Amino acid sequence: ARLAHTTIVIEAPGLGDEIQTIKAGILEIADILVVNKADKPGADNSLRALRNMLSLSNPDQEEILHHEEMISSEPVTGNEPYNNWTPALLSTIATTGEGIPELIQALNNHFIYLKSSGEWLIRDETRLKNEMETLLQAALRSLWASKISPEEYKDSLASVIKRECSPWRAVEGLIQGAGL
Repeated sequence: ARLAHTTIVIEAPGLGDEIQTIKAGILEIADILVVNKADKPGADNSLRALRNMLSLSNPDQEEILHHEEMISSEPVTGNEPYNNWTPALLSTIATTGEGIPELIQALNNHFIYLKSSGEWLIRDETRLKNEMETLLQAALRSLWASKISPEEYKDSLASVIKRECSPWRAVEGLIQGAGL
């Protein structure tokens, strides 16, 4: 689940990141893709590889190239359907500030999309649900650990390792032994 409303993936040219992107499926989590150090050799290759991957993952999206940057042919209107966001692909040179205004605009566009599509609330609800579940698991584990001895746990684990019982049966025994 997402911890942030907007995820920016930043790549540098010449590091083979575009291949790692494909392998790691990083495009799946990116809301905005940035090739930084756009003045370095290989930046065009990185942009091209990412653009191709985006076009494969969003075949219905009509694109316009402007100074080697992919921009949607349709502006954000506030009426976009759920999960209809195509990641922006930008190039920057952080040391000079080149491309930073476009990055800020992409962030603003994504914010508008999140709010107008309802995705902002969906992501908030998902994040809070996951946070509550994590806290509940930690509290239950702590409660359980306070009621069971380390020896009981080790004995139960040894039984599982020796294939004397299944992990499920061992867990049931540990929970019952703790009185939960």
